[in-house]
Amino acid sequence: MSKKDLKKQQIIQAATEVFGNSNFQNAAISEIAQKANVAEGTLYQYFKNKEDLFFSIPAEKTDEFCEAFDLHLQGINDTFGKIRKLIWYYLYFFKTNPGYARSLMLEMRVSKSFIRSKTYDRIKVFADKVLEIIKEGQEEGRIRKDVDIYIIRELLLGFLEHRVTWWLLKDEKYDLVEHYDEIFELVFNGIKSSTEE
Repeated sequence: MSKKDLKKQQIIQAATEVFGNSNFQNAAISEIAQKANVAEGTLYQYFKNKEDLFFSIPAEKTDEFCEAFDLHLQGINDTFGKIRKLIWYYLYFFKTNPGYARSLMLEMRVSKSFIRSKTYDRIKVFADKVLEIIKEGQEEGRIRKDVDIYIIRELLLGFLEHRVTWWLLKDEKYDLVEHYDEIFELVFNGIKSSTEE
């Protein structure tokens, strides 16, 4: 990794902490620079403004998520095994990245500016991975073909996003991952084909 890339990651890590412990409006660029151990002007060599920096966080975190998720899927050939792992890893990832979870779920996901940003296209990479798993399951005859793949993805990701959001609103007082198996069973029973045991 180049020195420039390393510094950019350092800034994004600091920004993730500062935005996650505060919010977009209250977070100060000066605090991010201090935490990243760089001059405030250095931030503007990498990011146009505060919003650009804020919206750059999911791009980095999605790359991190997808890389680790691909690793977790190694050796899993079963469609429902992949979906079970997806549910567990999604909840685990946000449980272990609560600052990022707060920024993404409580601020970015409800922002029209975020939806219109270039970064938003980057986070769709994960949604596409989920779609691939669902398509694979339909092609194998294991997932219902009478339901549109996009509806199935919305069901799955919508449920998971709601679960993380509710956990954040409840001040992270319980184990986010604890009931992942029950979530899987509900999803499984809703999308499995009639031939599936």
